[in-house]
Amino acid sequence: MQSREKAGLHALDQEWDNLQKMSHARVGQLRDLQNIIEEISKGIMWVNDREEEELVFDWGDKNIDNYIPQKQESYSRLMSDLEEKEKELNKLKAKVDNLLKNQHPASDKIEAYMDTLQTQWSWLLQITKCIHVHLKENATYSQFFKEANETYTRLQKDHEGIRKNFACDKNTPLETLTEMLKNLEKEKERIMESKRQVQTLVSKSKSIVCLKPRNPEEKGSGQVIVKALCDFKQDQKGIMKGNEGILKDNSQRSKWHVTGPGGLEMLIPSVCLIIPPPNPLSISLANKNEQYYEAIMSIWSKLYINIKSMISWKYCMKDIQYINSLTLSMLSQMRPEEYRNIIKNLELHYQEFMRNSLGSEMFSDDEKRKMEMHYTGAQSHYDQLVIQLPNYRENGVRTEVVRVETDGKQSGPETKPVVTNGKLVSSGLNVSLMSDLSALRRKVETAESGLIQNLHVPIKENGVQECSRRLVLLQGVHRDLDSIRDEYLRLREKILRELEGSTNAEQTHYLRSELEHINTKLGSLQGFSTAYIQRLTALQALLQNLLQAEDIIKVHEARLTEKETSSLDLKEVEKYHTTLKTMKAELEQKKGVLKAMESELSKAVHFNSQIDKSFHQCDVDLSRFSELVGQMSDRWRRIVTQIDSRVWDLEKQEKQLNHYKQTNSMMNKWIQDTRQRQDSLQITKFNSLDSLMDHLNQQKALYSEIKGKKEKVDDVVKDADTCAASIKDYELQLASYSAGLETLLNIPIKRTMLQSPSTELRQEAADLQSRYIELLTRSSDYYKFLGEMMKNMEELKMRNTKIDLLEEELRRLKDNLKDQGQKNQTLEDSLARYRLELNQSKEELISMEEVKRTQARQCNSAQESLDSTQSQLKKLQDEMSRLTFLIEEEKRKRRLAEERYTNQQEEYELAVRKRQKELEELSMSKSQFERAIKEKEREIERLKMQLEDEASRRNAAELETSKTSMMIQRSDANYKGIVQERDSLLVKLKMLQQDKDKQQRSEEELRRIKLSLETEIKQKQRLQDEIDKLNKDFKYWKSQYELKEGQIRQSEADKDKVQRDRASLQSEIQRLTAELRSLEERYKSRLQMSDKEISELTIKKETLERELRALQQRPAACCRCTQTTGSVTESSKSMTVKGLRGEVSLTELVDSNLLDQTDLDKVNRGQLTGRDIEDRLRSYLGGSDCIAGIYDEANDRVLPIYQAMKDGLLRRGTTLELLEAQAASGFIIDPVNNVCMTVEEAWRRALVGKEFKEKLLSAEKAVTGYKDPATGKIISLFQAIEKEVIEKGHGIRLLEAQIASGGIIDPKGSHRIDVEVAYRKGYFDREMNDILSYEGDDTKGFFDPNTHENLTYLQLKKRCIKDPKTGLILLPLTDKKKPKQTTSQKNTLRKRRVVIVDPDTGKEMTVREAFHRELIDYDTFLELSEQECEWEEITIESSDGSKRLFIVDRKTGTQYDIQESLDRGVIDRQTLDKYRAGTLTLHEFAGLITSKASSSELSICSSSPEDVATCSSPTQISPSSPKVRKRFASVSITLSPPSDIFDDHSPVGAIFDTETLEKITIPEAQRRGIVDNITAQRLLEAQVCTGGIINPATGQRLSLKDAVQQSLIDEDMSIKLKPAQKAYAGFEDVKTKRKLSAAEAMKEKWLPYEAGQRFLEFQYLTGGLLEPETVRRVSIEEAIRRGWLDGKGAQKLQDTRNYVKNLTCPKTKLKISYKEAMDNCMVEENNGMKMLQATSMSTKGISSPYNVSSGANSRTGSRAGSRNASRSGSRRGSVDYTSSVTYSYVSS
Repeated sequence: MQSREKAGLHALDQEWDNLQKMSHARVGQLRDLQNIIEEISKGIMWVNDREEEELVFDWGDKNIDNYIPQKQESYSRLMSDLEEKEKELNKLKAKVDNLLKNQHPASDKIEAYMDTLQTQWSWLLQITKCIHVHLKENATYSQFFKEANETYTRLQKDHEGIRKNFACDKNTPLETLTEMLKNLEKEKERIMESKRQVQTLVSKSKSIVCLKPRNPEEKGSGQVIVKALCDFKQDQKGIMKGNEGILKDNSQRSKWHVTGPGGLEMLIPSVCLIIPPPNPLSISLANKNEQYYEAIMSIWSKLYINIKSMISWKYCMKDIQYINSLTLSMLSQMRPEEYRNIIKNLELHYQEFMRNSLGSEMFSDDEKRKMEMHYTGAQSHYDQLVIQLPNYRENGVRTEVVRVETDGKQSGPETKPVVTNGKLVSSGLNVSLMSDLSALRRKVETAESGLIQNLHVPIKENGVQECSRRLVLLQGVHRDLDSIRDEYLRLREKILRELEGSTNAEQTHYLRSELEHINTKLGSLQGFSTAYIQRLTALQALLQNLLQAEDIIKVHEARLTEKETSSLDLKEVEKYHTTLKTMKAELEQKKGVLKAMESELSKAVHFNSQIDKSFHQCDVDLSRFSELVGQMSDRWRRIVTQIDSRVWDLEKQEKQLNHYKQTNSMMNKWIQDTRQRQDSLQITKFNSLDSLMDHLNQQKALYSEIKGKKEKVDDVVKDADTCAASIKDYELQLASYSAGLETLLNIPIKRTMLQSPSTELRQEAADLQSRYIELLTRSSDYYKFLGEMMKNMEELKMRNTKIDLLEEELRRLKDNLKDQGQKNQTLEDSLARYRLELNQSKEELISMEEVKRTQARQCNSAQESLDSTQSQLKKLQDEMSRLTFLIEEEKRKRRLAEERYTNQQEEYELAVRKRQKELEELSMSKSQFERAIKEKEREIERLKMQLEDEASRRNAAELETSKTSMMIQRSDANYKGIVQERDSLLVKLKMLQQDKDKQQRSEEELRRIKLSLETEIKQKQRLQDEIDKLNKDFKYWKSQYELKEGQIRQSEADKDKVQRDRASLQSEIQRLTAELRSLEERYKSRLQMSDKEISELTIKKETLERELRALQQRPAACCRCTQTTGSVTESSKSMTVKGLRGEVSLTELVDSNLLDQTDLDKVNRGQLTGRDIEDRLRSYLGGSDCIAGIYDEANDRVLPIYQAMKDGLLRRGTTLELLEAQAASGFIIDPVNNVCMTVEEAWRRALVGKEFKEKLLSAEKAVTGYKDPATGKIISLFQAIEKEVIEKGHGIRLLEAQIASGGIIDPKGSHRIDVEVAYRKGYFDREMNDILSYEGDDTKGFFDPNTHENLTYLQLKKRCIKDPKTGLILLPLTDKKKPKQTTSQKNTLRKRRVVIVDPDTGKEMTVREAFHRELIDYDTFLELSEQECEWEEITIESSDGSKRLFIVDRKTGTQYDIQESLDRGVIDRQTLDKYRAGTLTLHEFAGLITSKASSSELSICSSSPEDVATCSSPTQISPSSPKVRKRFASVSITLSPPSDIFDDHSPVGAIFDTETLEKITIPEAQRRGIVDNITAQRLLEAQVCTGGIINPATGQRLSLKDAVQQSLIDEDMSIKLKPAQKAYAGFEDVKTKRKLSAAEAMKEKWLPYEAGQRFLEFQYLTGGLLEPETVRRVSIEEAIRRGWLDGKGAQKLQDTRNYVKNLTCPKTKLKISYKEAMDNCMVEENNGMKMLQATSMSTKGISSPYNVSSGANSRTGSRAGSRNASRSGSRRGSVDYTSSVTYSYVSS
């Protein structure tokens, strides 16, 4: 019954345990279900929010220009969010798959939720594709209508300009008409530029989508067709991508009612639908522009015909008026050729008028008939004069008769002139005239046939040569026609003279008609020959341009077909990228060929249209040439498009490939390092459980690290696939271009076997992935092996513990046996005592004999008890023998264990397993032994109890025997038996003792075995300790060796440094000695000049003293002389001469030392007039000797300076400099017409532009004078500089131009004066003269456009030429197409990089990384940074043919002239020979030069807030001027360490202009063009969101309002910076009215993510996030506790190396982050303000993207736009860091 209850309870306990396990499992499953459902629900809600946001967006045309950029930004954010979300969903999918794999009870629910999420996710991805299409199409829509409207506006302006500027009538002067005709032709060229834009818009209009119908308010008459952008299904209805439907209702913004394919009606989201082209609005607008263009061209044609006909009419009327004004006296004074040319010109002009008046609106038919009457009348008048001329001469001057007869032909020997009625008549008249007339007619017909024969031009391969040959022939025919015309006029005169007295009317009529016919024919032939020549000339030029264009196109097409694929080498990609850009630049330079080709085609068509249809036309098919021109233009555009496309693809490919290379190399290096770590772990041996545990932990960490790199490996593979796909697309593009070219030209293109780099790229990525998988597998297997070994070791440890317990149990058993022996001893003592008692009882036996009988029965029972005791003792003996056997068995097993242990020492892992088995057997045997011992103990206890019972019975028996004496004998017998039994029992006890000894010996043997095991273990441990000690000793001596080596290297470096310092000191001493010698020579020359001036002054003084003594001796004469002088002065006051701007009195000229008293005497006597004075003082009173214009060498023409800028020959800044110099020197000069004028007149004549007018008027004040703001008086330019009315650098440049062009101008006197007079009048001083006379780089304020050098104005004038016609000075612009003489060739390039090895990890790192990890100090960092170099050897050939060898450090820009170093003794000839022979490397050679010629750093730190504080880079700057040298006296040298050493609680406060060496504000740097707009805004945002705008002059923080009031920023920038100010002051919560920080505003979606992240980075870098209300900095940990940031956001903020590079470095022009900008800053010494270095040219050789065109505030050219651009006389316009001469200047 009890057993059944126990079984039931046991079953109940098991059931309870099972229920608890099931309950715990079910709770875990429920928690997993809850977590996974929550995550999936959050994902679904996130997707639904994004979907809802996109579905309700209106893609119509309302505010399209505003929402397109906003939507593009939000779309990019959405895509980035989707990328991040995809990673989260992949992790979620892995969790779901794991739950489904483990057969979660709610698998169907989880799967349903996950399917819903995946469906929603797929739908969102479809929506993003639709958004992409909408963005693309709507952006095209917006751009099209913007361009179309701009084109229409431009066409309107052109229309109005043509109608307004080219209207003419008969009162318009001929010169004006000619100028209008030229301008009209130029206007046509400008209008033709709009043709391509119009055609492009027409072609684009057909592909513009419709947006108007998307608005439900727009009700159209017809059906609206919509097109699906993606697949959509709803209620068994669906529409596929690309299917079209009919829009029924679009009143809902999110969903439209559409009739789909098959007539099914459904509601479809509007974002999935697009209204496809055509768009009637775009097509109508494009056609409207095209029609407008055609209308403008027709108006132009009408105006062109009108002006040309008007010009012809003017010329014709001029000839008619002149002929009508002729008289016989005038005609008699002319040679026959002269008056024949008059009538000839009349006929040519009349014929030209008749041709040009066709289609003209200026002349009606009546006016043409009236013109014909005028022409006929003029001809008749001329004929009358010619007929009367011989009689007039005969009656008047008879000497001319011979000359007249000589001009005419001799009629023959039979002609006999006879005078009849005063008229000359010939008897052979008719025959002679008829023969001459017929001969003339034959000549005309011959010329006509020659003209007709040469009209046909067979256009073949030698078309240009054929045109040239035919052109020569036509020109010969044209000359023949001119000679025939002259002969015709002579014959006509003779016939008219002869017909004057003729009475034969028929003969007269015939001759006149013949003459008229010949005249008409000649006029027609001459006109047609001219048209043919013009057309043939245009055709020849067209063919030449076609050939030239075809050559250019073929060359570039061939170059484009050379490449069939890309490369994996970044250098090759960059090289081909540069080649493409060069090709693009070449095409842009040669674009004039294309324009010339189109222009010549239009000329040929124009001249062909002027030929009369009745005459023979040239059979050249001009439409064929139009097709050729169009084909060439299309091929040209295809080349340009192909180059642009390739450049874009290569830029994208270069970025992708660079990113892939970096990540791939990083992963390869990581895999290699990790494999080495894995190998080192696997070869490591361990001999203890703790070491195995540490080893397992290390392997676990390594395995986790390897497993965590899977995403990065996948990213590398994705990058490889992206690069491969990009290369494939690029190859497809190249192949399609080559195929299209092959089809177009019908020419097979040779192709090679393409080996795509994409295959290699994918293979490389696959190898990387396979190596990673191999490493992951190895790590996983080894980790599992270690885990199993750990488990086995733990089991072994447990078994060892059990053995220890067994041994402890054996010891306890021994103690028990010892106690049992003691008990036996006690038993023996009891027996002895019993014996004594028996002896006593024996004595009493006699008395107890009677009692024996009564106790006989009791004795018998006692005997039986003794018998039973004996049997029990026997059993005990048997049990002892069994125990002995067990002990012997245990000894045997122990011996077996010893043998197995020996085998375990030979094979470690096998021994472990065998030992495990033996230990199991030992444990079993030990457990059996324990059970036997326990049973033995129980038996002993039982025997003990029996012995105690027997003792009690014996006591009872003794009592009985004492009572009766009868029992004594029997008791004696019994006693004897008992004694015997006792003896036998003692023997048994002895045997038991022997067994006990044997057991002890076996235990000792077991203990010895265990001891031997422990000894072996200790021996192994000792050996391991010795190995560890040896390793430690080895590492110690290795570290000592490395330390010694480092000390040796340090000592060598110190030695080299000392040598370099010594060499630099020697070079410095030499330089100072040379400067001292130059100063001594300069002062000696000045001393000699001073002595010479003193001697001259002494002579003058002596002369004056002599004259004074003579005057004192003659007082009367002196009085008379004084009176005379006074009268002369009075008379000369009334005379003035013309100055620069007004009249100048003679007294003013005398005061200015331009005239003396003798000149006034001459004026008074009339010997000298004002004209003579003006001629003599022309250089002082008239124009200036400044640079007047530009000479274009390529086109051999003279241009005004402003026109040269408009033609693209000059930069904007250079133009402003030269024009300011002209204005400051007196006048603006027209070099073409040699006219000087004021700025206002020059602006009216378009010699200067409106953009320069105000600045030139300001410069003109240097002539007219400036107004003193204090007194209102007129002051000079120098005084204006002194009073800071004009900026000093700008004023010095104008002053230099005045001096270089003739002298300083006195604004009051309106003339120039000498320097000494300027000293006396206060218009100049010695200090300014020193500044202007110093020829350092900072005094060179003018730019040479040919050599790109900075020069003084005088140096620039020396490079000018003089115009031989006008005598003006012109700046020549060299022909850039000519080969340049100066070349620079790279010879060698050697790099040296310093690598530091981490002693702990053995990893290599750069010098900067070692400094940031605090492995080296700052001095070592600077020293090692200087040792890093990139040496390059270059050869520079100058224009005179001389060559110089330089070595240049490309890293720092330092360069050394080898010849100069040799001359200065820095190196010797032997060292140079070794270098050239190759014994010395480039690094060693450069090290020798730099060690002896090292230069010290120059930093600029001044107490003035306007000056620069600190320069941290060792830039070598030459000392500028004497003024600048004075400023350098207070310079201190301060290096800028990394930003974390200085106060980080301040952002970048100012910009350091390295060209002008000054500290400026960020907006000022933006205006100068050295900082771009985005970078300037980001730098200002960093200031505002951390406290306010920084005033660099005072260091104060200002609010936006105060900064605007102080003109630090403008209003536009203030508006842009308002979000940043809120990030500092806080965003006000609408509900709680609490100020939220930037992080909280980001979480509430009140601040866009990108801007908010940017503000947080700015605040974190400058000390921590800001709490708005208290303006207290908050650490990252506190921000996390407050809930501002999550872990991911905090980690992103702390990862400063991966900050977004949203700034462009103003110095290197590379992309940098704000952290890098702060690291690169210089620090002002007095207040710690950070300054970012900036320059207009990149220090990396990259042109500045913000200085492409020189503006008013640009660096290139004038720096006049900057009012703070110059300090202390420095007028530096730009800096040339490529000079071969470098200076090192150290202030004392």
